[in-house]
Amino acid sequence: YNPASVLTEAPEIFQIMEHFFCLFFAVEWTCRFNAFAKKTNCFRDAWFVFDSGLVVFTVLETWLMTAVLFIIGGKGLGWNMATIRIARILRLARMARMARLFRAFPEILILIKGMVIAMRSVFFTLCLLLIIVYIFAIAFTQLVGTDMTQEFGSVGKSMHTLLLDGTLLDNVGYIINTLWALNLGYVAMFYLFVLLAAFTVMNMLIGVLCEVVNAVAETEKEGIMVSWVKMQLERIWEVEAGLDKLTGEISKEDFSMILESPDACFALAEAGVDALGLVDNLDLIFAGETEDDEGN
Repeated sequence: YNPASVLTEAPEIFQIMEHFFCLFFAVEWTCRFNAFAKKTNCFRDAWFVFDSGLVVFTVLETWLMTAVLFIIGGKGLGWNMATIRIARILRLARMARMARLFRAFPEILILIKGMVIAMRSVFFTLCLLLIIVYIFAIAFTQLVGTDMTQEFGSVGKSMHTLLLDGTLLDNVGYIINTLWALNLGYVAMFYLFVLLAAFTVMNMLIGVLCEVVNAVAETEKEGIMVSWVKMQLERIWEVEAGLDKLTGEISKEDFSMILESPDACFALAEAGVDALGLVDNLDLIFAGETEDDEGN
């Protein structure tokens, strides 16, 4: 819808929307930066650093490059073409905004993490599939290579046919009917390959992916719950106790004071922790602290 190479040559509606979103992102970044009590902590927030890069590229493309084009617009085609190339490169950086969807849809991030973790298992599963395809490709090339030269004329053609028609079941009916006309034994061997490759290995691959994604989802869920409980306990420590943020180790008395808060008990219960059990086992939990006190 926008065939222009640079923003200054685009229709007015595109220019208006580009400047609007650039201003929106810049204001959003400013608000988020001002929200940090200690400004240097912004470098510890990975998403803020990522968004900062996006804002920089957006400002460079929308405002800075527009100003440069306006200034050097009549000073030579060479400069204009070089500027246009830079503008196109900056425009590609906007595709990184898609990563912001990960925060709005954490399920996408869970799927990607699952795929990355499962790469090793997927690799060995595909290696097993490749071995099966190679073995049956040699057999079909030797048996029917002269009768079905297009499909099994060589080992490479046989592997291609078995992968598409036998594993992915793309045109399995044609292969079976052709083999049926030659010999029923060939049909039985092809069915054996389909059983091993399509039904066993491919379904095993699906099972591995599902298992890994499920494990990653459970881990992410547990991490989110732990972060939420930690945030609630820190809020109780800061607001209700009127003390500084939790740092380092916590004493038995401080932990007992936190457990007296109903909000803390609710947060622990949401995480599946028995608050009453913690109270009953405080001496056991802080046994090392008690021994140190007695030694002193």
